[in-house]
Amino acid sequence: MENREKKTLTGFCYWGGERKVNANGTFLYNSGMCVAVLLEEGSQLNELCEKVCGALHINFEGKMFFYNTKRDKTKYVTLNEDNGVSMLFHLNEDDVNLFVEDLGQNNDPIRNTAYNSTRESMVTDNCSSPEGIRALPSSNQGQLFESPDLFKQSVLLFAASNKFSFTYLDNSRAYYRLVCKVAGCTWKLTAKCEGSSDLVHVIMLRNEHLHNVEDASNYKLTFRSKQVGLLFNNRIVDKPEYLPRDICNNFEHAFQCHLNYSQGWRAKEKAKEAITGPPSMTFHLVPWMCRRLVEAIPNTRAIWTSTDEGKFKQLFVSYGCSIAAFRSGYLRPVLKLDACFLIGCYRGQVLSASAHDADDGLYPLAYAIVSSENDEDWLWFLVNLKELLGGCQVVLVTDRNPSLLNCIIKVFGGDYNAWCLRHLKENFSKFASSKGLKAERRNTALKVVNDLAYARTEDSFKYHLGKLYEISPDLSKWVEDNNPKHWSNAFFPYKRWDKMYTNLAECFNSWILPLRDLDIIQFMTGHVSKTTELLLRKHTEVRKWKLSVGKEIEKEIKKSQEYARKFTHRNSSPTEFIVANDTRKLYAVKLIPRHCSCLAWQMSGIPCAHAAHAIQSSGFSIFDMVDPFRKKEMQMAIYDNTMSPVPLHDMPSPSSFLAANELNDNNVNNGVSCTDPFLHPPAVKPPVGQPKKRRIESQTQDKGTVFCSRCREPGHNRNTCQSAIPR
Repeated sequence: MENREKKTLTGFCYWGGERKVNANGTFLYNSGMCVAVLLEEGSQLNELCEKVCGALHINFEGKMFFYNTKRDKTKYVTLNEDNGVSMLFHLNEDDVNLFVEDLGQNNDPIRNTAYNSTRESMVTDNCSSPEGIRALPSSNQGQLFESPDLFKQSVLLFAASNKFSFTYLDNSRAYYRLVCKVAGCTWKLTAKCEGSSDLVHVIMLRNEHLHNVEDASNYKLTFRSKQVGLLFNNRIVDKPEYLPRDICNNFEHAFQCHLNYSQGWRAKEKAKEAITGPPSMTFHLVPWMCRRLVEAIPNTRAIWTSTDEGKFKQLFVSYGCSIAAFRSGYLRPVLKLDACFLIGCYRGQVLSASAHDADDGLYPLAYAIVSSENDEDWLWFLVNLKELLGGCQVVLVTDRNPSLLNCIIKVFGGDYNAWCLRHLKENFSKFASSKGLKAERRNTALKVVNDLAYARTEDSFKYHLGKLYEISPDLSKWVEDNNPKHWSNAFFPYKRWDKMYTNLAECFNSWILPLRDLDIIQFMTGHVSKTTELLLRKHTEVRKWKLSVGKEIEKEIKKSQEYARKFTHRNSSPTEFIVANDTRKLYAVKLIPRHCSCLAWQMSGIPCAHAAHAIQSSGFSIFDMVDPFRKKEMQMAIYDNTMSPVPLHDMPSPSSFLAANELNDNNVNNGVSCTDPFLHPPAVKPPVGQPKKRRIESQTQDKGTVFCSRCREPGHNRNTCQSAIPR
C-alpha cells in the first residue's frame, strides 16, 4: 500500500497581543507580533511548540498553545497533546492561526476543555448590536440591571454573540437560573431581583463551555418574535414608522441570520405591544397624553370625549406653535379640510385642517381622530377648529363631502365654503360620460370647466359657459345647477389665493401614512415627532434662501416671464402701463398697488404675465412685487414658532391604570393621576378581509369611458349588457 504524502501547513503564530472577533465574525489581533512557520504533519507536540517559540524568540516554559479552525475562526482548540497536533492538521487546509499566551493571562481559553468560545460579545460594542444593550460581564459576577427585561435582553444578546443556546431552569422575579443547552456544559448564570425593586443582581456567572466541534457546527441561532421585538424597542419608540424590512436588514447585519418579512412584521407588532401594551389598552393613556401636550407646549389644544360607557369617542389636537402662527396672521386664511382612514385594530378616520406656508408648502394646523366622516364628528371638529382660530375669517376648501358641507354651514356659514376643482371635475366627467360624450369631446369640455373655475370676471365666466353650451346644452345646465359661487373665482366672495384644489390635504394624508397603522398613542407621539422635524427643517431651510421668495414661487414667476416674452407695452406713467398680449388684448397694469385689470395678480399674490412684462420694463425687481404673504420674511416668521420638546420618559404603562383602579390607597404613586379616567377602546366591528393600505384614487376624469359594442351605451361592456337585443 502506497504511503500518503505528508501534509504541510503555513502556521501564522501570534504572541503578545489581544485576540478580538468583530460582530461580523472577522478575526483581529491587536498589537503583539506574528511570524509564519512551516508545520509538517507527524510532528510531536513538544517539537511543534519549540519550533513556534523559537521563531517568536520566547521561552517555551509556562506557555499555552491553541488554534482556530477553517470552519469557524471564532472558536479555539487547545493544543495540549500529540493527538491534538494530528487534529490541527485534520481541521485545517493550507494555513492555520496559532496563538501563544502565558498560562496566567486573563483572556486564556478555559483549561482542560476540548472546545472553547472566546468571541467578544457584540453587546460590548454599541454599534454592533441593534440597541447597544450593555453586555454581561465576561468573568466576575455582581452586575446590576435596571429591569428584568434589560437583563433578559442582555443574556439573549450575550448568548447570540458567543454562539450558544441557553435555557431557564428558574424564571421568576425572585430567582433566575440559566444553563447552556449542550449536555454536560458547565456554563451557568444565576441572578435575582433586589427586594421588591426591578433591579436584577447577577449572583454567579460561570462563563466556561464544554463544547466539541459537532456542538459548534450544530448551533443554530433561534429567536422568538417577541425577543427580536425587544431588541428594537428603542428604535420603534424613537421612530414609530420603523419598517419590518429595516428590522430584517439590521438583524441580519448584527447576527448574520436572515429574517423574512413576516418575521420582521411579527417582531414589530410584539415590540409595539411591549411599548404601549395591547392596542385595546393604549386608550387608557389618551388623557395622560393630552395633559402632557398641554403642559409641554404652551397654548396647545388637546381634548378628547368618551361615551357614557367610558369608551373612547373623539380626539382633537392642535399645537400651540401652530395656533400662534395662524392667529398672528403669518399664514394665509385658507384651510384645506379632508379625512383619511386609519388601518389599525380600531380603524376610524383622521380629520385634518392644513394651511399653506409662504412657499405653498404643508403647514399642519389641527387633526382629530374620530369614528367616521359623519355629521356629529365633523361638527365637533369644526367647532373646536373655530375656537382655536380666535375669530379669524378663513376660506375652507373641501371635497364636497355631504356631512362636511352641512357642518360648515352651521359653524362658519356657507359663504366661506370653497369646493375642490378636482372633485368637481370628477363629478362633471361622470355626468358627461352618462350623456354619451366620447373621450375627445369630454376632455374638451373638462378644459372649458377649468377655464370657468379660473375665470376672474362674470363676463369671462359667461363667455366660457357659452363655449360649453356649444359642446352640449346639458353640460352647460349642469354647471349652472352646481353652485358656481363655491368654485369659480368670478363669483366666490373671498380671496382664495387661487387655491382651487385640496392637494395640500392629500399631502397631509401622505405625510402621516407611516402612522396610520399604529395605535392611538403611537400615532400621537409619532405626529409630535414628525411635526417637530418638519418645523425645524423648514426653520433651517428658509435661512438658506438666496432669493426673497421660495422655489415654488420662483417657478410660478418664471412661467409668467416666459409667457410674457411676446407681449408689448406703452407707459402711462413710470409705474403704470398698458400691456398688449399675443392676441392684441390690452390690460392696464399698476405696479403700485400691485394691480392688473385681468385680476390674476390680485387674486394669487404673484405677478401675472402682464405684470411681469411691465415690471421688467420698469426696472423694478419682480420678486419685490410678490405679495408679502409669499415672501421670505413671512416664511421666517411662520417657522420661528418651533415646537417645544415633549417629555415622555415618565409615560405610565397601561397596566398601571389597571392597578390604579384596584388601589384605593392615595399614597401609592404609580405615575397615574387620580383624575385620569379609565378609557376603554371604541366599539368597532372589524371589516372582512385584509385592510387596505392605499387610498383609492378618486380622480378618473382623464380615464377612458367604456362603451358597449352591443347597445352602444356607456358604462358597461358586451358581457355585462342588460339591454334588450335589438331587432
